[in-house]
Amino acid sequence: MKTTFQHIPFARLADLAENRVSADERTASMAHLSACSQCAGEFERVGDVLELMRSDTATDAPRDVLAHAVNIFRGRDQSSEPSLLRRIVAALSFDSSMNMTPAFGVRSGQATSRQLLYSAEQSDIDLRISSQDDQWIVAGQLLGRDCVGGRVEIEGESGLAVVALNELCEFRLPPLPPGSYTLRLLFPDAEVEIPRLELRA
Repeated sequence: MKTTFQHIPFARLADLAENRVSADERTASMAHLSACSQCAGEFERVGDVLELMRSDTATDAPRDVLAHAVNIFRGRDQSSEPSLLRRIVAALSFDSSMNMTPAFGVRSGQATSRQLLYSAEQSDIDLRISSQDDQWIVAGQLLGRDCVGGRVEIEGESGLAVVALNELCEFRLPPLPPGSYTLRLLFPDAEVEIPRLELRA
């Protein structure tokens, strides 16, 4: 028989280990394995792996679990770039409805307007809220920071409204129905959020 120095490909070693070759091919391959220690070692490793696979009694994970695991890593790949946008949650520092006591000679009653002051790092947000024909008017001004290119959005059950800040960092939103809202001031480098803004009588 003619001796060959060409190694047996991995796919053929796998076929050989699983007895998926003809008798002639098996005889030729076994002769090569007896003379080539590299192919013989590879053939032994293939056999070990196949034996391990045959003896494995582990239950496959459910399809939904596998899909969820794949989506976790896919989400990490998509969000690998760090965001340069800072998110700031504003804190309420003043609420006029908590400090209003009727002055002498003035009829006490429910106030139709309210002032709220929020702090957000080095800036403040002055909000003025008033009721008009069962709707609420929200206006305000950002104090203490540059507002060029800034805009304000308010989101609630009734939808989303967006307005731009003017040159004095002021804004006035369209009339809103009663409800709970989230107000955001959006800038190129930061987003300031006022959560749970209640517009109710």
